[in-house]
Amino acid sequence: MQDNSRNYLLDNLKGVLIFLVVFGHSLELCKENSLVIKIIYMFIYLFHMPVFVFISGYFSKNLDKSRNKAFRNFLVPYLIFNTLWNIVSIPVVGIENFSLLTPGWALWYLISMFYWRISLKDIIRIKYIFPISLVIGVLAGLSSEFDTFLSLSRSLFFFPFFLGGYYTTEKQLIQFRQRKIGLITIILTITFLAAIILAYSDILPIEFLYSNQSFAEFSLVFWLGILGRIFLYIIGFSFVYILVNVVKPTKTFFTNIGFNTFPVYILHTYVVAVVFAINYYIPWVFLQLLVCGVTSAFITYILSRNSVMKYFNKIISKFVGLFAR
Repeated sequence: MQDNSRNYLLDNLKGVLIFLVVFGHSLELCKENSLVIKIIYMFIYLFHMPVFVFISGYFSKNLDKSRNKAFRNFLVPYLIFNTLWNIVSIPVVGIENFSLLTPGWALWYLISMFYWRISLKDIIRIKYIFPISLVIGVLAGLSSEFDTFLSLSRSLFFFPFFLGGYYTTEKQLIQFRQRKIGLITIILTITFLAAIILAYSDILPIEFLYSNQSFAEFSLVFWLGILGRIFLYIIGFSFVYILVNVVKPTKTFFTNIGFNTFPVYILHTYVVAVVFAINYYIPWVFLQLLVCGVTSAFITYILSRNSVMKYFNKIISKFVGLFAR
């Protein structure tokens, strides 16, 4: 697999994942209306952000560049759009809940990426940092100090996926593409069955998949929380293998979408409210699901256009100019 093919593979993978991000968020308000929608929602949340963070780590191999651009690419957008998110949320949650230090909805990824990229060059000097990060990611759920504030809980939990991507070489990525249909089928089956069981039962709440709260917040005994997070790590890393094998390494419809995921990730959180409004007036569950799918595809496509990316970058650059020379 040539270098440009590898880039197409990762762009296609990012394109698929960003659609799943938008689709998953569009299902947010109707997931309790139907067991089918709840299963689909949980299935998506078992793997989409772990793999997305893994790819982010893969593209962070240039340590100096990653650190130097962390402020511009992640902290400034976080400050801009988290402020905007808090402002537009005032009519719903009240001004007393205004907080720049607690990421609004999906914006946790920005502040976490800032942490990871600005610290990566130093952190990888620690021996056995990858297994250490796994242990910390699991045990962080035992402490109520790690929650949504400054995205501390998610930053710790998802960090192993980021490190995994960073440590994965191009050669290893090529070796992943072995297309072992039997193994892929087994992993998909286990994950889908897990989504069904979790949706049917109260073993683990949906919110547990967000990894943004301690086990105590869900009234979970500590060993169940620990096993739950270990399971999420296994599924998350397994889906890196699956998606690398399933997604094409050639230029496809998803390539340009994957190249321009950043404005999609940030801006869709404001646009998806339209989907909520539409589904509010639709009494049929499967029509709600169809609306979510179609509108998510449309939102993803429009926000990933080069023109949107161009103006998005201009806005970010203007704000960066206010803080840096």
